Amino acid sequence: MLRAREAAQFLRPRQRRAYQVFEEAKQGHLERECIEELCSQEEAREVFENDPETNYFYPRYLDCISKYGSPYTKHPDFVTCVQNLPDQCSPNPCAKEGTQACQDLMGNFYCQCRAGWGGRLCDRDVNECGQQNGGCSQVCTNQPGSFHCACSSGYVLSPDGRTCLDIDECADAGACGEARCQNLPGSYSCLCDEGYTFSAQEKSCRDVDECAEGRCEQACVNSPGSYSCHCDGRGGLKLSQDMNTCEDILPCVPLSTARSLKSLYLGRMFSGTPVIRLRFKRLQPTRLVAEFDFRTFDPEGVLFFAGGRQDSTWIVLGLRAGRLELQLRYHGVGRVTSSGPVINHGMWQTISVEELERNLVVKVNKDAVMKIAVAADLFQLERGLYHLNLTVGGIPFKEKDLIQPINPRLDGCMRSWNWLNGEDTAIQETVKVNAKMQCFSVTERGSFYPGTGFAFYSLDYGWRLPRPGKGRELWLAPSAHACLSSICMASWCAAFLAARTSPDVGTETTWEIEVVARIRPATDTGVLLALVGEDHAVALSLALVDYHSTKKLKKQLVVLAVESVALALMEIKVCDGQEHVVSVSVKEGEAVLEVDGTKGTSEVSHEGLTETLAVLGKHLQGSVRTFIGGLPDVPVTSAPVTAFYRGCMTLEVNRQALDLDEATYKHSDITSHSCPPVEPATP
Repeated sequence: MLRAREAAQFLRPRQRRAYQVFEEAKQGHLERECIEELCSQEEAREVFENDPETNYFYPRYLDCISKYGSPYTKHPDFVTCVQNLPDQCSPNPCAKEGTQACQDLMGNFYCQCRAGWGGRLCDRDVNECGQQNGGCSQVCTNQPGSFHCACSSGYVLSPDGRTCLDIDECADAGACGEARCQNLPGSYSCLCDEGYTFSAQEKSCRDVDECAEGRCEQACVNSPGSYSCHCDGRGGLKLSQDMNTCEDILPCVPLSTARSLKSLYLGRMFSGTPVIRLRFKRLQPTRLVAEFDFRTFDPEGVLFFAGGRQDSTWIVLGLRAGRLELQLRYHGVGRVTSSGPVINHGMWQTISVEELERNLVVKVNKDAVMKIAVAADLFQLERGLYHLNLTVGGIPFKEKDLIQPINPRLDGCMRSWNWLNGEDTAIQETVKVNAKMQCFSVTERGSFYPGTGFAFYSLDYGWRLPRPGKGRELWLAPSAHACLSSICMASWCAAFLAARTSPDVGTETTWEIEVVARIRPATDTGVLLALVGEDHAVALSLALVDYHSTKKLKKQLVVLAVESVALALMEIKVCDGQEHVVSVSVKEGEAVLEVDGTKGTSEVSHEGLTETLAVLGKHLQGSVRTFIGGLPDVPVTSAPVTAFYRGCMTLEVNRQALDLDEATYKHSDITSHSCPPVEPATP
C-alpha cells in the first residue's frame, strides 16, 4: 500500500488530464452563458454542474459586473475578470517560497510543494534532520526548505555531502613539533616519552619534575624523563616495593652472632692499644706463668706483653705469618725467636709461657716449641717491691720500638686464661658486662661487617708511563696504608708522598682498578667498596642493591657506579647464604662487572661509558680514599647505595689482598679475620 502523500502524487496527473477536457468544455459554456449574456446563478450552475464551483464563481461574477458593467457593455476587463474566476489558483493561494506549482481543482486547488516544504499551502518547512539525521553521518542542520550536513572538528565533508571523513592532522609535519604525532578519529595527540609532557605553545616535550610533585618520602633527584628516590642508607633504610617510600634494611640470612661470656676478644681496639692492662706487685722475685686457650685466623698480631718499661726487661708474644714469635729485651739486648706450627687455622689450642730455671719455655698444646735462655728477671725491683706490667692484645709503647716491628692488631680470641696462677679474676667480671669484649662463639675465615661501620685505606690506583723518547719507567704507586705499618720508614714514606704529588716531567699517567670481592651477604643492600674524593664525591662504588633503578623493578643486583651513574648491573642470589665472587675491572675505555664468573650488563652507551670514565679519571688524579663496607657521611644521592654492608667479605684490590689490620681506619665492630657462620636452620 502507498502512503497518502505518495498516492496523491500518483493520482493528481490523471485527475489533471480529466479536468483539462472538462475545463475546455466549461470555458465554452461560460463564454456563451455568462460573458456574452447575463446569467443567473441557476444558469451558472448549469455551466459548472456542481455547487462548490458555482458558489465560488457567482458572487465573484457579480463583483465583476459591479466593477466593469454588464456583459452588454462589452468592457474588455469584464471579459478577463469573468474568465479568471473559475481558476482557483488565481490569485495563487499557495506559499510562494515552498510551492512548485498550484493546480486548480473542482472548487478547490492543490499546492505542489517543493522538496523540503509541506502543508496545504506549502508554507511549512519539513525538518529533514528529524528522520535518520537527514542521512548525515554527523551533524544535520535544518534550513527553510532544506538541510545541511556538517562535520565535527577534525573531520571533512566528503563529496557526497553527507559522509564525514577523518582529517589526518599528522600529515602536517609540524603538527607536534618535536613530539610524536598520533592521529585519532576526529583529532590527534602529541605524544612524549614517559617522564615528559607536551607543551602546545612550544610544540616540544618538556621534562616533568616529579620531585616537585612530592613523590619521594625522603630524597628525590629529578632527571630528564625520570626521577629517583633515595633513602638514608646509613640510617638503615632502603627503598620499598613502590620505589618511593623507605623501609628498614632487614637481614635476609641469619648469622650465628652469639657471643661467649667466658672469652676475651683481642681485636676490639683498632688503635693497637691493649684490651687488658694488669699490674702485679710482689715482695720477692716471682717467675712468669701464663696459660690460655687461643683461637684465630689472623696471621699477625700481639697476644700479650709482660715486663717493665720500654727501655727495661720485657717480652712480647705475638704471631707472624701464623707462627708464634717471642721478642725479648734484657739489659738492652734484643732477641727475636719464632718457632712451632702454624696456629692461625681457627681451632682452639692451649698456649703457655713459663719461666723455668733462667729459661722461657713456650708450649702449644703442651708441646714445647721454644726454649730461650734469659739473663734477667721480668719482675723489676722498684721502691722495695717487684713489679710486672702485663697487657693483653697490645703493647704499652709504639710498635716501632719493638725489636722487630709488628702490627699489634690481632683478631683473636682467648679463654681459660691463667695469669700468674689465677690472680686475675677481675678480667672475667669485666668481660661479662661488656659484650664488645666477648668473642663470637663460632667463627669462620673472613672479615665480618656488622652493618654499622666501615674501614678505609689510602690507596693509589695510578702509575706513570714514559712518553715516547724517554727511558722506560713503570711507577706502581704503593698503598699509603703501608706507611702506617710497622715496617714503613718515615724517610721512605716522605719520598713516596713527594713522588705522588710531584710526577716526573716527561711521563703520562694512566690508571686501573681491579677488585675481587668474596662475599657472603646477610642483607640485600650495602656498599662493598667505594672510592671517595676529598670533596666527599663518590668517584666509584660497588654495592648490593635490591632494585633496578631505571626499570623501577625489585631485583637483587650488584651495581657498579661512578658517582650516581650505574655503569653495570648483575643479578645475584644474595640471600642464599652462599659465598659469591664479585669481580670488577675498570680502566680507561672499559668497565667490566662479573658475579660468579658471569658478566654483567652495561647500563650506559659506549659514548656514555667514555664520558663517565673520564669523570672517574679526574677523581683519580686527586686524592681518593678506598672505603670498605660503607661510606662516610655523604649525601644520599651521591651514589646508588649508601647503606652499610652486613655479612662476610674478603677483598683483593689490584691483585693484592687487603688486610683490615692494615687499614687507615676500621670501625671497632668490624672483625678483620673472623666471621660468624650462617645460623643452622631449625628443624
